[in-house]
Amino acid sequence: MPISHRSTARTVKKPILSIVVPVYNEEENVRMLFEKIQAVCEPIGETYEVLFVDDGSHDGTFAVLSELSKQKPKLRVIRFQKNAGQTAAMAAGFEFAQGQRIISMDGDLQNDPADIPKLLEKLDEGYDLVCGWRKERQDKFLTRRVPSIVANWIIGKVTGVPIHDNGCSLKAYRASVIKQVPLYGEMHRFIPAMSTVVGARITEIVVTHHPRRFGKSKYGLGRVWRVMLDIIAFKFIISVFASRPNPQKPSLRQRLSNVLFRPKQKAFRVAAFLSLPFFVLGRVLLGSANIAALSCFSLAVALLILAWITENTIQHAKRESSTLDTLERFFIIQCRRRPIRFFGPIGVALFGLGAIFLLTPINSLLPEILNVRYSNPSTIFITSGILVFCSGLFGELITFANAKRVKDYTIETFLNF
Repeated sequence: MPISHRSTARTVKKPILSIVVPVYNEEENVRMLFEKIQAVCEPIGETYEVLFVDDGSHDGTFAVLSELSKQKPKLRVIRFQKNAGQTAAMAAGFEFAQGQRIISMDGDLQNDPADIPKLLEKLDEGYDLVCGWRKERQDKFLTRRVPSIVANWIIGKVTGVPIHDNGCSLKAYRASVIKQVPLYGEMHRFIPAMSTVVGARITEIVVTHHPRRFGKSKYGLGRVWRVMLDIIAFKFIISVFASRPNPQKPSLRQRLSNVLFRPKQKAFRVAAFLSLPFFVLGRVLLGSANIAALSCFSLAVALLILAWITENTIQHAKRESSTLDTLERFFIIQCRRRPIRFFGPIGVALFGLGAIFLLTPINSLLPEILNVRYSNPSTIFITSGILVFCSGLFGELITFANAKRVKDYTIETFLNF
């Protein structure tokens, strides 16, 4: 991690509380925000630090922070060489935060620092993560609030973590817990769900939300399809990586599962569950539609092989080898750490194309056009689409297993470290 500049460390008492603020082109907001945070934290009576992470801003954000850091020893600044995204900025903030308790918040003045004491009080009740809920959200109704309501409802149903506002950056964490949660590829929106992987105790409280006064919002409707893919991927990750307490008397299904699969082979267990319907469907179709039956059987076997490869790759990652193997490099580098976003659209397109062929007269003409003997080539498109989509899901497992070994950012400057 190359660093072009690092200021001389100042002798200060290690903070108990850390405030982490990712910022990107927030020149007009950062000074006012720091002053508001300082006004709230001083009466708390704990040693604290305010850690701004400049995510490669192109305006005067870093210049303002640099000047401010010369006057305020409690202000620490990290600057990235180039824009890496909010998740990377939060990950860096969590990594370098020294406090036992951490608060994260946006840098646009829409989160209110006055809510910090309430978050800390709730954290002291024994929770590991306290989420802010912008109940009276001050954003555009159709482009921001409606998609958020729908996405939060879906996330709650799919992940089993019924948080009203997963997208609110104002949260309080126990440092020992949040530092264990791997963050990459816009995963900051799913911190509550992903925290279940390490067994975090989660709750939420209503917080104040202000309309944006300066600068420009970085989000819009264009991210909706990505969020939907992420929800599917993170449910898959939780199913494989989350630790759940075993009951004193396991059920017959659990005992049978433990006989067939070792406890560590969760990816293979999930693949067996996914492949079973295709084995059954293949058996039903056998004889009357041979190509469809063959496609189903082939898909089921391919899913099991894919899971076996994934399982071995995950075990390789757990051994903390210094080098990435070929499959890890492909999913992390070529897919830019988000395999579901690379394979997902392709898989959906293939599946949709097969469905269109199956439901339209062109399906009967395809054998003649393609000069093939079998009667239902659309089945190949459908099964190929499912397999490609599942490749993205299993790639997410490999990426998650390697999340702590790969940095999404390069730090250019430290100030007041």
